[in-house]
Amino acid sequence: MLSFNTNMTNRFDRDSNQSFWYLKLYYGNETNFTGVSDRDRTISSVHYHGIVQDWGKLNFTLSVDNFTASQRTWNVKMVNTEKSCDVQRFSDLLSSNNYENRKWELYVNDDTLSDSDTEMIATGIISGDFSYNDKSMTLRLQAKSSKMNAEVPNTGITQGAFQNAPEKNRGIAIPCLYGDFSIDSSLPSPLDQYVSQVKVPAIVVDEFNQSDSKVELRPDSVALHTLYAKNLYHYNDGIYSACESSNVSVTSGTPVVKFSGRTFFAYKPLTGQQAAVDRDP
Repeated sequence: MLSFNTNMTNRFDRDSNQSFWYLKLYYGNETNFTGVSDRDRTISSVHYHGIVQDWGKLNFTLSVDNFTASQRTWNVKMVNTEKSCDVQRFSDLLSSNNYENRKWELYVNDDTLSDSDTEMIATGIISGDFSYNDKSMTLRLQAKSSKMNAEVPNTGITQGAFQNAPEKNRGIAIPCLYGDFSIDSSLPSPLDQYVSQVKVPAIVVDEFNQSDSKVELRPDSVALHTLYAKNLYHYNDGIYSACESSNVSVTSGTPVVKFSGRTFFAYKPLTGQQAAVDRDP
């Protein structure tokens, strides 16, 4: 049951009021958010973009017999025209801000009340199932319980979140990693790069990142303890070929792996007249 402060309750008790909703859409590590509402607003010194066309219907279902409560997926329609969200479309933010599986919060206030009278009336998880064109965009917002009861891996390669991903990777889940996949530090360099303890998958999400001219991969959808620049391999015909570590950059917090160039090196056991080989994927 919602319980409002006295000022808000008094406003709602009147036959007419000037109440409004605004929405916080968190991204990344959920320390930052994008604010939207039905018109441009500044609330507690934070700007909210007035791009909401239709709030849709926010429904909760309560079963007294089964002692359960559930929330249906909530669809919010927003303007997505050029420069509708500052100097860009809202859909342009999808390539830089990871909203998928991050929280959303819905607040209510009244034009006659102060910012301190604001009340949060719902929260949940942002679905990665975005749909948009050059005029409008629909956000699908789910209940918080959807994050607790989700299959893993639960972050897929969608057109909305990863616009430059290869077509064949669309719909594939980003892996979930667990365990130690570091290089064998007891071996001398550069041999340590070719004799890793274990190899784990990463999936290409950007075939060519225009900001740094590199291919971008994701080994997981949540922060990892450590990533190693020496741990990037290309697999073909039973052979793992290592990328030159100077061509690799890693960020464990995102997490993301990027590389440039097409030359990978492999050590292969020598038999007869065979020699060590270089491989270009």
